[in-house]
Amino acid sequence: MATESDLKREIADERRELTNAVTSLREELGQTAERGKRLGTAVGAATGAALAAKTVVKLLRRRDKK
Repeated sequence: MATESDLKREIADERRELTNAVTSLREELGQTAERGKRLGTAVGAATGAALAAKTVVKLLRRRDKK
């Protein structure tokens, strides 16, 4: 049977492992959030470029009709 000091040591070890796991998870979530921000920026830029191109095409077609 485990002694009181053994149990305390095991609990401390488990606490350390949990702390490390939480730290690792927070880092991973932070990296995922950064990737999401970069992706959102890229999608926004692509959408803006597509809208600008579409507007230019419409204006050129109007000009050609005159």
